[in-house]
Amino acid sequence: MDPFSKQESPFRLTQVGTGQRIDKRKSDLMSHEVLFEDDFAHVQERPLFLGVTFSRSRFIIALFLIVLLVFSLLGRAYWMQIVKHNDYQVQAENNRLRHVPIAAQRGIIEDRNGTVLAENVPSFDVQITPQFLPSNPNERTALLANVGRAISMSLDDIQSILERASSTDPFESLTLKRDIPYVNAVSFRLLEDHAAIRLVIGQKRHYPYAASVPSLSHVLGYVGAISALELERVRDQGYIQTDLFGKTGVEYSYEKRLRGVFGEDLYEVDALNRPTHLVSQKKPIDGAEVRLSLDFGLQQVAEKALREEMEKNKLQRGSVVALDPRDGSILAIVSWPAYDNNAFSGSVSSTYYASLLANQERPLLPRAWAGVFPSGSTIKPVVAAAALSEGVITKQTSIDSTGGIRVGSTFFPDWKAGGHGATNVRRALAWSVNTFFYYVGGGFQSFTGLGIDRLTSWMRRFGLGARTGIDVPGEVTGFVPSAEWKARVKGERWYIGDTYNLSIGQGDLLVTPLQVAVYTAEVANGGHVIVPHIGQDVVSTPTTTPIIDPAIDRVIQDGMRDTVVYGSGRALAGIGFEVSGKTGTAQWRTDKANHAWFTAFAPTAKPEIALAVLLEEGEEGSKTAIPVAKSILEYWYKHKK
Repeated sequence: MDPFSKQESPFRLTQVGTGQRIDKRKSDLMSHEVLFEDDFAHVQERPLFLGVTFSRSRFIIALFLIVLLVFSLLGRAYWMQIVKHNDYQVQAENNRLRHVPIAAQRGIIEDRNGTVLAENVPSFDVQITPQFLPSNPNERTALLANVGRAISMSLDDIQSILERASSTDPFESLTLKRDIPYVNAVSFRLLEDHAAIRLVIGQKRHYPYAASVPSLSHVLGYVGAISALELERVRDQGYIQTDLFGKTGVEYSYEKRLRGVFGEDLYEVDALNRPTHLVSQKKPIDGAEVRLSLDFGLQQVAEKALREEMEKNKLQRGSVVALDPRDGSILAIVSWPAYDNNAFSGSVSSTYYASLLANQERPLLPRAWAGVFPSGSTIKPVVAAAALSEGVITKQTSIDSTGGIRVGSTFFPDWKAGGHGATNVRRALAWSVNTFFYYVGGGFQSFTGLGIDRLTSWMRRFGLGARTGIDVPGEVTGFVPSAEWKARVKGERWYIGDTYNLSIGQGDLLVTPLQVAVYTAEVANGGHVIVPHIGQDVVSTPTTTPIIDPAIDRVIQDGMRDTVVYGSGRALAGIGFEVSGKTGTAQWRTDKANHAWFTAFAPTAKPEIALAVLLEEGEEGSKTAIPVAKSILEYWYKHKK
């Protein structure tokens, strides 16, 4: 057969039913033969597709849903890329980068001569980042248990620390344990292979002289791990959970200055959050040093003299305050008993801390400014200044001391049986004559005294019943009683006997040793108010207007000088330079020995030091307090230049 001749096709189109359709083999034919338009002209009389009816309402609903979906996606994209851009960027950066804070070195603390009283030493600290801990509970527990074994820490203690952690920043680390021993650090280093746990070389505070001069601990205080409440208060100042924070003393008062500013290492991390290489580094700014007005040598001598006198008399508690009356700078301040604040550096032993709290002598109490006691006769210079200023007496006024006075059935005795005879204000101060101060305080028979209102007003003028403003925490106000207070609290009226007792520093009057030293300094400097301070950079200028007339102040000074020349403080008469002072014996319980006081200033003509000495249950100031003051004054005079 001729392959090029035209053949009749074996296929044909048929009409089925009412419509036209193409036989299914047509497609095969079209793939093999060329068909002419006329061959299918009759097929195109009807549409060649199948379909269903789609109403207009359905179309609109579908279009609305499509538009809503598009806008939802666009809104979500806007929310993620614009509104939450910073948050997601931080999350992304945290997945790629790790910020490791570098603690600044805490500023050192020195005395006025440059002796270092607080410094920093390296320590091994274990830190944990909760965000990087395994999410699987079993893996998490296993990891923490291994860490606990390496650093001698129970799993419960670790869990407790994690529960107390701040949730402000989940990527922020916190400290599990500070100052771990070297052998534990080595064990931990071998174990450390997880991004959540790391060993860092931190710092801990060291107080070089706290063991030999424990009274420094009350002054310097100590630092410890920042608590959740402290962190909440100072978070906006750049503090983080691994920070140390001043807890007491100078460490607390000068925290901002001592702390410094954190630096930061920025690392790129792998998929397991382990650092691969350093991206950038910001160096920390170390804290500034703080120089104190304290004289370490004088502090050492004051503590030694106080302790020796207490041991000699089998006493347990006492205080010393020495300051410069010209500007209020503290030269030495001792509270005994004391403690070693190095025990609080790093992590304090719970056993040691419990023993301090259980000690009935309260070694943690800075009794020089936080302990309150009846003043005894050390208040008499204030009472004399009030009587002279109010015109109740003059320097020539003489009162006959016969051993006491009687009001009704109550006898108010003098300390010397038979009395001191005719007594003016200077002699009354020198011999601490109670009868004289009964008269000027409360009056007797035809003699009109100050009365309770004027008496307490002058006590407050000399700073009693209020804080002195010293720059360490914990100072208390003491207490000056009043008729209104007694009626309100005790439900009793104020009697003349209450005024008599107050006039000699007994009854409900309570003072701190610091307050006694301050008002003694104000008598010494001509009656000018001062604010005591331990930081040497603190500027404390005495008030220009004295609280008492200079002529009256000189009478008080003369009376205190007479105390040493021939009166109750004559044990200091041969010290080698002029000292003025006032002894005090304060009853506080009928079943306990009296407190022993002595307050003084020197040199008399141009005072450069004022001090107050208290030996609790020391019986008499002339017996136990003066020897302590003598040792302090002798050392001071020898080394003052």
